[in-house]
This record gives sequence, structure tokens and C-alpha cells, in this order.
Amino acid sequence: MTRFTIEILPEAEAEFREAFLWYFERSPIFANAFRTEVLEMIDGLQTAADAWPKGEDGIHYRILKKRFKYTVHYDLADALVTVLAIAPQRREPGYWTGRQSHERGDADA
Repeated sequence: MTRFTIEILPEAEAEFREAFLWYFERSPIFANAFRTEVLEMIDGLQTAADAWPKGEDGIHYRILKKRFKYTVHYDLADALVTVLAIAPQRREPGYWTGRQSHERGDADA
């Protein structure tokens, strides 16, 4: 079984922090549940990143449970998973498409 290396782009980390703080202002318990779900999902990508579907743009995605309206978008190249966005589903689709892995030698758009 392939074990994937995880890279989280700074933009995705910033989105995660922003979402956590938004939830925290409303409910610390809900914020902690959001954080746990995102981190467990990303941790699960280490062993099953290739199990999730690709969008029309060729980028993999995984939707969080119904109570959180977020999708994690990630690129998969060989054994490297690059988390490109932790995107609120209300945002314009594809706003993150210029983001690329630093490990692959690409630069942010």
C-alpha cells in the first residue's frame, strides 16, 4: 500500500485557520469538531489519497460531512498529496486553481 506524503499550501492553511476562527466565534465546540474532521480527513489521505474522485479539472476533492460546507481540494502526483484549498462551498468554484505544489517546483500563480 502506498503511503502518501502530505503538503499543505500556506493558502490552504490560512483558509483552515479562517474557517476555524469563524466557527469558534459562534461555538468553540463546533470549531473543535470542524478542526478534528479536517485533520482526520487530511491524515486519511496518507493512505487513501487515490480513493477519492477527481473533478473536471483533474484535481481530487473530498467533501466534509454535511454539517460543514467545505471541500478539500488536493493534487496527487506520485506519492505526494498537495492540499490546495480548504474551500467553503459558497465560494466561486475553482478560485484556487492557480495554486500548485512547491515540492514539484511550481510557483503560485
